[in-house]
Amino acid sequence: MFKLSHSKMAFFSGAIWMAIGVFLLQLGLNLLFKPAAAGESIPLLNLLLGFISATEAAILITVVALYIGFLKGKYILTKTANRTLDQIRSLPNPGPLHQIYDKKYYILIGIMVMLGMSIKYMGIPNDIRGAIDVIIGSALINGAAYYFRAGFQIQHQQEKSVL
Repeated sequence: MFKLSHSKMAFFSGAIWMAIGVFLLQLGLNLLFKPAAAGESIPLLNLLLGFISATEAAILITVVALYIGFLKGKYILTKTANRTLDQIRSLPNPGPLHQIYDKKYYILIGIMVMLGMSIKYMGIPNDIRGAIDVIIGSALINGAAYYFRAGFQIQHQQEKSVL
C-alpha cells in the first residue's frame, strides 16, 4: 500500500487537476483558433465576424471563457477541492493513496469523462466545444492552484508541529 503525507496528497490532487486542465485548455484553444473546415458550423465566431476579424473573435471568446473558468474555479471547484482536502485530513498521516478520494468523487470523475468524450460526437460546433474546453481547463488550473496552496499550508503546519 502506497502512503503519502497529507501535503503530498494535496499536491498529487493538484497535479492531476493541472494536467487535465492544461490538456483541455490546449485542446480548446486549438478548436477556437484553427481555421474552420469548409462548411463547418462556427456560430460563436460567425456572431462576431461582422464586427471583428476571425482571430480577434477567437481571442475575445477565449478571454470570456477564461474569465468564466476563473469564476467557476474560484466559486465552484474550490468547494470540491475543500471536500477532498477534508477527506485527506481525515486520513492518518501518512495515509494510503487509494483513499484520497471517496466513491462519489470517482463517480463524478467518470461522469465528467463520459460527458467530455461524448461532446465530441454530439455534433456541437468546434468553436462552442473550444469555449467549453477553455472554461473547464482554466477552472481546473485554478482549482489546481488552490490544491497547491493548501498543500504548502499543510506542509508548513506539519513543519511547525515538528518544531
